[in-house]
Amino acid sequence: MDFYDVEAEFYDLFYFDFDDDIGVYKKYAEQCENVLEFMCGTGRILHHLKHTNMWGVDSHKEMLRRGRENLKGMNVHLIRGDVREIKLDQLFCLVIIGLNSLTMFSREDRIKILKNAYRHLRSGGRVVVDVFNPFEMVEGIVHHGDTVFQGNKVYSRFFVPRREEEHWSILYFYDIVEGKNMERRVAELKIYEITKDMLVEEMEEAGFTVEEIYGDYDMNPFTEESEKIIVVGVKDGSHKEE
Repeated sequence: MDFYDVEAEFYDLFYFDFDDDIGVYKKYAEQCENVLEFMCGTGRILHHLKHTNMWGVDSHKEMLRRGRENLKGMNVHLIRGDVREIKLDQLFCLVIIGLNSLTMFSREDRIKILKNAYRHLRSGGRVVVDVFNPFEMVEGIVHHGDTVFQGNKVYSRFFVPRREEEHWSILYFYDIVEGKNMERRVAELKIYEITKDMLVEEMEEAGFTVEEIYGDYDMNPFTEESEKIIVVGVKDGSHKEE
């Protein structure tokens, strides 16, 4: 089963109200006539961004279905497709790759995604990429993610990391407790570690000039102790597209 076959059911419950990252995107979207989000999921970022002309691409049918419900009444176009290769018929001022989405892909696929973002930007347009600064995970240790109380039910999400050769396999447990009864769903996700230097190198390989590197959503400069790696790249038009 695909990770998002399970995650789609719970994503909004745990994350839809999260808006700490929106200020970063608003800064770069203010003067933009259109905005594109790669891997838009259920539309959390676009919902909070509230831009006047928004586009989103995601490959998962159920995530997009929920996104269309969440974004009703807003000027947004949601398209199902693979961000490594999709071709839209217009250019954008800003491309967003938010909240760790890029960590789900190998280096080869990350380059494809970044190059496709570059192709979808007009000259002078920007991409904003947000990933976590790799931290020391311990194989086999149970990490508590989130707990939400809704009516008579308690929803909790836990994960257990397992180290593979080139990535982490993260086993997620979703527990739904009502009274003395519990239902559990399980899903697994691959996560690739991306350091600041790796991300800068990959963005430059894709053609971007790196403009800013932030370490948090308050847009403070990145340090090795930062929790986030938020890189802003500019399409300056000097790179020869493939």
